[in-house]
Amino acid sequence: MARSAFIDLVGVMLAARDEPVVGKLTAHTADAAGPCSLLLRKGMQRSASAAALVNGTAAHALDYDDVQFNAHPSTVLVPALLAAAERSAAPGERVLRAYVAGYEVWGELHRREPMPYHDKGWHPTSVLGTAAAAAAVAYLRGLDAATTQAALSLAGSFTGGVVANFGAMSKSIHAGRAASSAITTVDMAQEGITAGDDGLGGMLAALSPSAAVDLAGAPVLGRQWFFLDKPLMFKKYPVCFATHRPLDALLELAATHGITAADVEAVEVEIRATQARLLRFDRPRTGLEAKFSMHFGAACALLRGRVALADLDDAFVASAETQALMQKVRLVERGAQPGGGPAMADRVVIRLRDGRTLDSGEIAAATPHRRLREKFLDCCQAGGRADGERLLGLLEQLHEIDDLRQLAAGASPDWR
Repeated sequence: MARSAFIDLVGVMLAARDEPVVGKLTAHTADAAGPCSLLLRKGMQRSASAAALVNGTAAHALDYDDVQFNAHPSTVLVPALLAAAERSAAPGERVLRAYVAGYEVWGELHRREPMPYHDKGWHPTSVLGTAAAAAAVAYLRGLDAATTQAALSLAGSFTGGVVANFGAMSKSIHAGRAASSAITTVDMAQEGITAGDDGLGGMLAALSPSAAVDLAGAPVLGRQWFFLDKPLMFKKYPVCFATHRPLDALLELAATHGITAADVEAVEVEIRATQARLLRFDRPRTGLEAKFSMHFGAACALLRGRVALADLDDAFVASAETQALMQKVRLVERGAQPGGGPAMADRVVIRLRDGRTLDSGEIAAATPHRRLREKFLDCCQAGGRADGERLLGLLEQLHEIDDLRQLAAGASPDWR
Protein backbone atom coordinates (compact mmCIF):
# COMPACT_ATOMS: atom_id res chain seq x y z
CA MET A 1 0.00 0.00 0.00
CA ALA A 2 2.86 2.38 0.71
CA ARG A 3 4.23 1.85 -2.78
CA SER A 4 0.78 2.45 -4.30
CA ALA A 5 0.53 5.62 -2.20
CA PHE A 6 3.77 6.93 -3.70
CA ILE A 7 2.67 6.10 -7.24
CA ASP A 8 -0.75 7.72 -6.88
CA LEU A 9 0.54 10.79 -5.06
CA VAL A 10 3.46 11.43 -7.42
CA GLY A 11 1.08 11.23 -10.38
CA VAL A 12 -1.33 13.72 -8.83
CA MET A 13 1.59 15.99 -7.90
CA LEU A 14 2.93 15.99 -11.46
CA ALA A 15 -0.51 16.70 -12.92
CA ALA A 16 -0.57 19.99 -10.99
CA ARG A 17 2.61 21.32 -12.60
CA ASP A 18 0.84 24.26 -14.26
CA GLU A 19 -1.52 25.15 -11.40
CA PRO A 20 -1.14 28.85 -10.52
CA VAL A 21 -0.41 28.17 -6.86
CA VAL A 22 2.52 25.91 -7.82
CA GLY A 23 4.05 28.60 -10.01
CA LYS A 24 3.63 31.22 -7.32
CA LEU A 25 5.27 29.04 -4.66
CA THR A 26 8.07 28.08 -7.03
CA ALA A 27 8.84 31.78 -7.42
CA HIS A 28 8.34 32.42 -3.69
CA THR A 29 10.97 29.80 -2.77
CA ALA A 30 13.52 30.83 -5.44
CA ASP A 31 16.09 31.93 -2.86
CA ALA A 32 15.86 28.66 -0.86
CA ALA A 33 18.69 26.82 -2.60
CA GLY A 34 19.24 23.15 -1.82
CA PRO A 35 19.60 19.59 -3.11
CA CYS A 36 15.92 18.60 -3.39
CA SER A 37 13.92 18.62 -6.62
CA LEU A 38 10.61 20.29 -7.33
CA LEU A 39 8.12 17.95 -9.03
CA LEU A 40 10.99 15.50 -9.66
CA ARG A 41 12.76 18.09 -11.81
CA LYS A 42 16.42 17.82 -10.95
CA GLY A 43 17.12 21.14 -12.67
CA MET A 44 14.78 22.93 -10.23
CA GLN A 45 16.07 22.41 -6.72
CA ARG A 46 15.33 23.85 -3.33
CA SER A 47 16.05 23.19 0.33
CA ALA A 48 14.25 20.18 1.76
CA SER A 49 11.64 22.28 3.57
CA ALA A 50 11.00 24.45 0.49
CA ALA A 51 10.74 21.40 -1.79
CA ALA A 52 8.26 19.79 0.60
CA LEU A 53 6.23 23.01 0.60
CA VAL A 54 5.98 23.20 -3.19
CA ASN A 55 5.54 19.46 -3.78
CA GLY A 56 2.98 19.06 -1.00
CA THR A 57 0.98 22.00 -2.30
CA ALA A 58 1.08 20.60 -5.84
CA ALA A 59 -0.03 17.20 -4.55
CA HIS A 60 -3.14 18.75 -2.97
CA ALA A 61 -3.89 21.43 -5.57
CA LEU A 62 -6.16 19.24 -7.71
CA ASP A 63 -7.93 17.50 -4.79
CA TYR A 64 -7.16 14.21 -6.48
CA ASP A 65 -5.02 12.78 -3.64
CA ASP A 66 -5.89 9.77 -1.50
CA VAL A 67 -8.00 9.90 1.67
CA GLN A 68 -8.27 8.29 5.09
CA PHE A 69 -8.75 9.51 8.67
CA ASN A 70 -11.00 12.28 7.22
CA ALA A 71 -7.82 13.69 5.70
CA HIS A 72 -5.27 13.21 2.91
CA PRO A 73 -2.33 11.31 4.44
CA SER A 74 -0.08 10.86 1.42
CA THR A 75 -0.21 14.51 0.37
CA VAL A 76 1.80 15.33 3.51
CA LEU A 77 3.78 12.13 4.08
CA VAL A 78 5.09 11.58 0.54
CA PRO A 79 6.41 15.12 -0.18
CA ALA A 80 8.08 15.29 3.24
CA LEU A 81 9.75 11.91 2.72
CA LEU A 82 10.76 12.61 -0.88
CA ALA A 83 12.57 15.77 0.20
CA ALA A 84 14.09 14.29 3.35
CA ALA A 85 15.26 11.16 1.52
CA GLU A 86 16.70 13.07 -1.41
CA ARG A 87 18.68 15.26 0.97
CA SER A 88 20.09 12.29 2.87
CA ALA A 89 20.38 9.82 -0.03
CA ALA A 90 18.11 7.34 1.77
CA PRO A 91 17.23 3.96 0.17
CA GLY A 92 13.72 3.37 -1.17
CA GLU A 93 12.86 0.54 1.19
CA ARG A 94 13.52 2.69 4.24
CA VAL A 95 11.43 5.48 2.72
CA LEU A 96 8.49 3.09 2.37
CA ARG A 97 8.92 1.90 5.96
CA ALA A 98 9.00 5.53 7.09
CA TYR A 99 5.72 6.11 5.26
CA VAL A 100 4.19 3.22 7.21
CA ALA A 101 5.45 4.71 10.49
CA GLY A 102 3.90 8.08 9.64
CA TYR A 103 0.63 6.49 8.57
CA GLU A 104 0.34 4.52 11.80
CA VAL A 105 1.05 7.61 13.91
CA TRP A 106 -1.60 9.49 11.95
CA GLY A 107 -4.12 6.75 12.73
CA GLU A 108 -3.19 6.81 16.41
CA LEU A 109 -3.74 10.57 16.65
CA HIS A 110 -6.95 10.50 14.64
CA ARG A 111 -8.64 7.79 16.71
CA ARG A 112 -8.32 9.83 19.91
CA GLU A 113 -10.68 12.66 18.88
CA PRO A 114 -14.35 11.62 18.56
CA MET A 115 -15.56 14.93 17.11
CA PRO A 116 -14.61 15.49 13.44
CA TYR A 117 -12.05 18.27 13.06
CA HIS A 118 -13.94 19.58 10.04
CA ASP A 119 -16.96 20.26 12.26
CA LYS A 120 -14.79 22.50 14.42
CA GLY A 121 -13.43 24.41 11.44
CA TRP A 122 -10.03 22.70 11.27
CA HIS A 123 -8.48 21.02 8.22
CA PRO A 124 -7.27 17.66 9.60
CA THR A 125 -4.78 17.15 6.76
CA SER A 126 -2.65 19.96 8.13
CA VAL A 127 -3.71 19.65 11.77
CA LEU A 128 -2.49 16.05 12.19
CA GLY A 129 -0.27 15.85 9.12
CA THR A 130 2.65 17.79 10.57
CA ALA A 131 3.08 15.43 13.51
CA ALA A 132 2.57 12.27 11.44
CA ALA A 133 5.09 13.40 8.83
CA ALA A 134 7.54 14.46 11.56
CA ALA A 135 7.33 10.91 12.92
CA ALA A 136 7.99 9.55 9.43
CA VAL A 137 11.02 11.80 8.86
CA ALA A 138 12.37 11.03 12.34
CA TYR A 139 12.12 7.31 11.54
CA LEU A 140 13.81 7.85 8.18
CA ARG A 141 16.75 9.51 9.89
CA GLY A 142 16.96 6.89 12.65
CA LEU A 143 16.61 9.38 15.51
CA ASP A 144 16.67 8.24 19.12
CA ALA A 145 13.57 8.42 21.31
CA ALA A 146 14.43 11.71 23.03
CA THR A 147 15.08 13.56 19.78
CA THR A 148 11.97 12.08 18.20
CA GLN A 149 9.90 13.18 21.20
CA ALA A 150 11.26 16.71 20.86
CA ALA A 151 10.38 16.75 17.15
CA LEU A 152 6.83 15.58 17.84
CA SER A 153 6.36 18.13 20.61
CA LEU A 154 7.64 20.86 18.29
CA ALA A 155 5.15 19.65 15.69
CA GLY A 156 2.39 20.55 18.12
CA SER A 157 3.35 24.21 17.65
CA PHE A 158 3.60 23.97 13.85
CA THR A 159 0.08 22.84 13.07
CA GLY A 160 -2.91 24.65 11.57
CA GLY A 161 -5.22 25.15 8.59
CA VAL A 162 -8.90 26.11 8.57
CA VAL A 163 -11.88 24.96 6.53
CA ALA A 164 -12.77 28.58 5.86
CA ASN A 165 -9.93 28.62 3.30
CA PHE A 166 -11.36 25.75 1.23
CA GLY A 167 -11.99 26.80 -2.35
CA ALA A 168 -8.88 29.01 -2.51
CA MET A 169 -5.15 28.44 -3.11
CA SER A 170 -4.51 28.46 0.62
CA LYS A 171 -6.29 25.12 1.04
CA SER A 172 -3.64 23.25 -0.94
CA ILE A 173 -0.88 25.18 0.84
CA HIS A 174 -2.12 23.61 4.09
CA ALA A 175 -0.67 20.29 2.90
CA GLY A 176 2.58 21.83 1.69
CA ARG A 177 3.10 23.70 4.93
CA ALA A 178 2.48 20.53 6.96
CA ALA A 179 5.09 18.61 4.92
CA SER A 180 7.55 21.49 5.15
CA SER A 181 6.99 21.97 8.89
CA ALA A 182 7.59 18.27 9.52
CA ILE A 183 11.09 18.59 8.11
CA THR A 184 11.66 21.82 10.04
CA THR A 185 10.64 20.30 13.37
CA VAL A 186 12.97 17.32 12.91
CA ASP A 187 15.83 19.63 11.89
CA MET A 188 15.25 21.75 14.98
CA ALA A 189 15.12 18.75 17.28
CA GLN A 190 18.40 17.46 15.86
CA GLU A 191 19.94 20.87 16.47
CA GLY A 192 18.99 20.63 20.13
CA ILE A 193 16.03 23.02 20.18
CA THR A 194 13.84 21.96 23.07
CA ALA A 195 10.09 21.57 23.42
CA GLY A 196 7.69 20.61 26.18
CA ASP A 197 7.45 17.02 27.27
CA ASP A 198 4.00 16.63 25.73
CA GLY A 199 3.51 19.24 23.03
CA LEU A 200 1.62 16.69 20.97
CA GLY A 201 -0.85 15.97 23.75
CA GLY A 202 -1.18 19.70 24.30
CA MET A 203 -2.03 20.17 20.64
CA LEU A 204 -4.73 17.49 20.80
CA ALA A 205 -6.20 19.07 23.93
CA ALA A 206 -6.21 22.55 22.41
CA LEU A 207 -8.04 21.26 19.32
CA SER A 208 -10.72 19.62 21.49
CA PRO A 209 -12.56 22.45 23.27
CA SER A 210 -15.16 20.01 24.60
CA ALA A 211 -12.33 18.01 26.22
CA ALA A 212 -13.58 14.86 24.52
CA VAL A 213 -10.14 13.86 23.26
CA ASP A 214 -8.63 10.72 24.76
CA LEU A 215 -5.25 11.66 26.21
CA ALA A 216 -5.01 8.88 28.79
CA GLY A 217 -5.60 5.76 26.69
CA ALA A 218 -2.67 3.51 25.90
CA PRO A 219 -1.39 3.66 22.32
CA VAL A 220 -2.39 0.84 20.00
CA LEU A 221 0.72 1.27 17.85
CA GLY A 222 2.30 -2.10 17.19
CA ARG A 223 -0.85 -3.96 18.25
CA GLN A 224 -3.40 -2.57 15.79
CA TRP A 225 -2.38 -1.80 12.21
CA PHE A 226 -4.28 1.09 10.68
CA PHE A 227 -2.89 -0.04 7.31
CA LEU A 228 -5.20 -3.05 7.63
CA ASP A 229 -8.15 -1.59 9.53
CA LYS A 230 -8.28 1.75 7.69
CA PRO A 231 -6.46 1.43 4.38
CA LEU A 232 -6.10 4.27 1.93
CA MET A 233 -8.89 5.19 -0.46
CA PHE A 234 -7.65 6.38 -3.84
CA LYS A 235 -9.75 9.01 -5.58
CA LYS A 236 -11.58 8.48 -8.86
CA TYR A 237 -12.64 12.12 -9.20
CA PRO A 238 -10.52 15.29 -8.71
CA VAL A 239 -13.00 16.86 -6.29
CA CYS A 240 -13.72 16.74 -2.57
CA PHE A 241 -14.16 13.15 -1.39
CA ALA A 242 -17.48 14.14 0.20
CA THR A 243 -18.96 14.11 -3.32
CA HIS A 244 -17.70 10.67 -4.31
CA ARG A 245 -20.53 8.50 -3.02
CA PRO A 246 -23.23 10.61 -4.71
CA LEU A 247 -21.15 10.91 -7.90
CA ASP A 248 -20.82 7.12 -8.09
CA ALA A 249 -24.60 6.84 -7.82
CA LEU A 250 -25.35 9.65 -10.29
CA LEU A 251 -23.07 8.24 -12.95
CA GLU A 252 -24.42 4.72 -12.46
CA LEU A 253 -28.06 5.85 -12.63
CA ALA A 254 -27.39 7.93 -15.74
CA ALA A 255 -25.61 5.07 -17.49
CA THR A 256 -28.12 2.39 -16.47
CA HIS A 257 -31.17 4.38 -17.56
CA GLY A 258 -29.59 6.18 -20.49
CA ILE A 259 -30.45 9.67 -19.27
CA THR A 260 -28.78 12.96 -20.12
CA ALA A 261 -28.90 16.42 -18.60
CA ALA A 262 -31.80 17.33 -20.91
CA ASP A 263 -33.95 14.61 -19.30
CA VAL A 264 -33.53 15.92 -15.76
CA GLU A 265 -36.09 18.00 -13.93
CA ALA A 266 -34.39 18.00 -10.51
CA VAL A 267 -31.70 16.26 -8.50
CA GLU A 268 -31.77 15.88 -4.73
CA VAL A 269 -28.61 14.74 -2.94
CA GLU A 270 -28.93 13.73 0.70
CA ILE A 271 -25.53 13.75 2.37
CA ARG A 272 -24.04 13.25 5.84
CA ALA A 273 -23.70 16.34 8.03
CA THR A 274 -19.90 16.73 8.19
CA GLN A 275 -19.58 16.12 4.46
CA ALA A 276 -22.31 18.65 3.70
CA ARG A 277 -20.38 21.34 5.57
CA LEU A 278 -17.35 20.80 3.35
CA LEU A 279 -19.36 21.40 0.18
CA ARG A 280 -19.49 25.15 0.68
CA PHE A 281 -20.38 26.36 -2.80
CA ASP A 282 -23.83 25.93 -4.32
CA ARG A 283 -23.05 28.27 -7.24
CA PRO A 284 -19.29 28.01 -7.82
CA ARG A 285 -17.75 30.27 -10.46
CA THR A 286 -14.23 28.83 -10.62
CA GLY A 287 -12.63 25.41 -10.83
CA LEU A 288 -11.26 25.80 -7.31
CA GLU A 289 -14.71 26.50 -5.87
CA ALA A 290 -16.24 23.71 -7.95
CA LYS A 291 -14.09 21.13 -6.14
CA PHE A 292 -16.22 21.84 -3.05
CA SER A 293 -19.62 21.88 -4.72
CA MET A 294 -22.07 18.98 -4.93
CA HIS A 295 -24.11 21.15 -7.27
CA PHE A 296 -21.25 21.30 -9.75
CA GLY A 297 -20.37 17.63 -9.36
CA ALA A 298 -23.92 16.56 -10.17
CA ALA A 299 -24.17 18.96 -13.11
CA CYS A 300 -20.83 17.84 -14.51
CA ALA A 301 -21.70 14.16 -14.18
CA LEU A 302 -24.95 14.67 -16.08
CA LEU A 303 -23.54 17.00 -18.74
CA ARG A 304 -20.35 15.09 -19.51
CA GLY A 305 -20.90 11.61 -18.10
CA ARG A 306 -17.76 11.96 -15.97
CA VAL A 307 -15.96 14.24 -13.52
CA ALA A 308 -12.36 14.54 -14.72
CA LEU A 309 -9.39 16.88 -14.52
CA ALA A 310 -10.37 18.58 -17.76
CA ASP A 311 -13.79 19.45 -16.32
CA LEU A 312 -12.42 21.60 -13.49
CA ASP A 313 -12.13 24.48 -15.93
CA ASP A 314 -13.23 28.00 -15.01
CA ALA A 315 -15.00 28.50 -18.35
CA PHE A 316 -16.99 25.25 -18.04
CA VAL A 317 -17.89 25.94 -14.43
CA ALA A 318 -19.12 29.44 -15.25
CA SER A 319 -20.86 28.45 -18.51
CA ALA A 320 -24.59 29.07 -18.88
CA GLU A 321 -25.45 25.36 -19.25
CA THR A 322 -23.51 24.36 -16.13
CA GLN A 323 -24.92 27.20 -14.04
CA ALA A 324 -28.45 26.44 -15.22
CA LEU A 325 -28.19 22.74 -14.36
CA MET A 326 -26.70 23.51 -10.95
CA GLN A 327 -29.91 25.37 -10.13
CA LYS A 328 -31.77 22.07 -10.46
CA VAL A 329 -29.60 20.43 -7.79
CA ARG A 330 -30.63 20.50 -4.13
CA LEU A 331 -28.27 19.44 -1.34
CA VAL A 332 -29.94 18.13 1.82
CA GLU A 333 -28.15 17.38 5.08
CA ARG A 334 -29.27 14.01 6.37
CA GLY A 335 -30.73 13.91 9.85
CA ALA A 336 -29.68 11.68 12.72
CA GLN A 337 -30.48 7.98 12.76
CA PRO A 338 -33.45 6.76 14.84
CA GLY A 339 -31.12 5.93 17.73
CA GLY A 340 -29.64 9.43 17.72
CA GLY A 341 -26.34 8.70 15.97
CA PRO A 342 -25.21 10.57 12.86
CA ALA A 343 -26.31 9.41 9.43
CA MET A 344 -23.83 7.01 7.86
CA ALA A 345 -25.07 6.89 4.26
CA ASP A 346 -25.88 9.23 1.36
CA ARG A 347 -28.69 9.10 -1.19
CA VAL A 348 -29.44 10.50 -4.65
CA VAL A 349 -32.92 11.02 -6.14
CA ILE A 350 -33.30 12.16 -9.76
CA ARG A 351 -36.68 13.39 -11.01
CA LEU A 352 -37.04 13.22 -14.79
CA ARG A 353 -39.10 15.42 -17.07
CA ASP A 354 -41.18 12.42 -18.17
CA GLY A 355 -42.39 11.92 -14.59
CA ARG A 356 -40.10 9.04 -13.60
CA THR A 357 -38.06 9.07 -10.40
CA LEU A 358 -34.69 7.34 -10.07
CA ASP A 359 -33.56 6.56 -6.52
CA SER A 360 -30.10 5.29 -5.58
CA GLY A 361 -31.19 4.09 -2.17
CA GLU A 362 -28.74 4.17 0.73
CA ILE A 363 -25.13 4.68 -0.43
CA ALA A 364 -22.92 3.34 2.35
CA ALA A 365 -19.49 3.61 0.72
CA ALA A 366 -17.66 4.97 -2.29
CA THR A 367 -16.68 2.44 -4.92
CA PRO A 368 -12.93 1.73 -4.59
CA HIS A 369 -10.69 2.99 -7.38
CA ARG A 370 -8.85 0.06 -8.93
CA ARG A 371 -7.41 1.67 -12.08
CA LEU A 372 -4.38 3.33 -10.52
CA ARG A 373 -2.11 2.68 -13.49
CA GLU A 374 -4.51 4.42 -15.86
CA LYS A 375 -4.91 7.30 -13.42
CA PHE A 376 -1.14 7.71 -13.08
CA LEU A 377 -0.59 7.82 -16.84
CA ASP A 378 -3.46 10.29 -17.25
CA CYS A 379 -1.92 12.51 -14.58
CA CYS A 380 1.48 12.38 -16.29
CA GLN A 381 -0.12 13.41 -19.56
CA ALA A 382 -1.97 16.26 -17.85
CA GLY A 383 1.35 17.39 -16.36
CA GLY A 384 3.11 17.43 -19.73
CA ARG A 385 5.18 14.27 -19.25
CA ALA A 386 5.95 12.10 -22.24
CA ASP A 387 7.56 9.32 -20.17
CA GLY A 388 4.80 8.17 -17.85
CA GLU A 389 5.44 4.46 -18.44
CA ARG A 390 9.13 4.81 -17.59
CA LEU A 391 8.44 6.85 -14.47
CA LEU A 392 5.81 4.35 -13.37
CA GLY A 393 8.41 1.61 -13.72
CA LEU A 394 10.79 3.52 -11.45
CA LEU A 395 8.14 3.99 -8.78
CA GLU A 396 7.04 0.36 -8.94
CA GLN A 397 10.64 -0.56 -8.05
CA LEU A 398 10.97 2.09 -5.36
CA HIS A 399 11.84 -0.53 -2.74
CA GLU A 400 14.90 -1.55 -4.79
CA ILE A 401 16.37 1.94 -5.27
CA ASP A 402 19.56 2.31 -3.23
CA ASP A 403 19.57 6.11 -3.18
CA LEU A 404 16.40 8.15 -3.64
CA ARG A 405 18.31 10.78 -5.57
CA GLN A 406 18.22 8.24 -8.39
CA LEU A 407 14.45 8.77 -8.64
CA ALA A 408 14.76 12.44 -9.50
CA ALA A 409 17.80 11.80 -11.70
CA GLY A 410 16.00 9.08 -13.62
CA ALA A 411 12.78 11.04 -13.89
CA SER A 412 14.16 14.35 -15.14
CA PRO A 413 15.32 13.95 -18.76
CA ASP A 414 11.95 13.65 -20.46
CA TRP A 415 10.23 16.81 -19.23
CA ARG A 416 8.62 18.85 -21.98
